[in-house]
Amino acid sequence: MRAQVGQYKFGRHRNWWGIWQYDHVSEKGASATFIKDVRSYEEAVREVYKLNGWGEPKYIKRVF
Repeated sequence: MRAQVGQYKFGRHRNWWGIWQYDHVSEKGASATFIKDVRSYEEAVREVYKLNGWGEPKYIKRVF
């Protein structure tokens, strides 16, 4: 997945999962604004899918 302005992403944020929104994307990198923390990986995936307008994920698999 390539970063696009306005799109949301998630990742580890301290001991929780954080959600960010891309606000600047260029050839050299991207920056994003922090939106919120969620408690679990599954909750982060569902929230990012909803925010990006992708519907509901059919299968959530966490790879360590």
